[in-house]
Amino acid sequence: MSQQAVSRLPRVLAYIVGICGVVMLVCGIGVYAAASAELSTQHITVASYNEGSDGTLNGPEAGKPMAGPFTALSQIYDISHHLQQASQTATGGQKDSTTGVVTGGDPNVTYGTAPSITLDSQGNCTNAVAQWTDPAGMGTVQCDKGGPLQTTGSINGQAIAGLRSTQTTGSFLISSLFVSVLAFGVSTVVAAVGVLFLLMAIVALRLMGKSRRDGDKADAAQA
Repeated sequence: MSQQAVSRLPRVLAYIVGICGVVMLVCGIGVYAAASAELSTQHITVASYNEGSDGTLNGPEAGKPMAGPFTALSQIYDISHHLQQASQTATGGQKDSTTGVVTGGDPNVTYGTAPSITLDSQGNCTNAVAQWTDPAGMGTVQCDKGGPLQTTGSINGQAIAGLRSTQTTGSFLISSLFVSVLAFGVSTVVAAVGVLFLLMAIVALRLMGKSRRDGDKADAAQA
């Protein structure tokens, strides 16, 4: 490799780094914008939730259209809160008619732990056999095919029958929203690294230009 080619190598590498930075910046912004646009097209408003003694405690994003990572995270929290309320209601929790706050019951029954129960229009079990005991000790469920749903303790029969379906839908929504939040995060990191590469390339080119000008001045002075 000639001396001239060697001297040009740092500048070529700087240009390559700069081009990579521009590409990463554009891709990061593009993915972020695409994820935001996709969420916006769903026309979802961040839900409110009932917390606190008077049921008026809500997240800062409540009521806003979901179009970014913070509104998506707030919606994830809202869904999780409502799933906990559904779990409490199914296991005997009581909802205050004024505040909407659910107290009592077991908030930890999830899709993976809820009983699989299907009822016909008369309220009789259509699945073969379903036996379930609440891990928190709120009661038990017995569901034999063709017979009525039998519960003990504070279990709410109608609510526990639909809990698994509610938890399934909620879990799916939470997983989907987490994917969008991940897309926002990755796109932001990619764009930030792109900016860093671009700045590195600019600084390197300026330093090389300054070094070259200083060298030319030194050669002129010697001549």
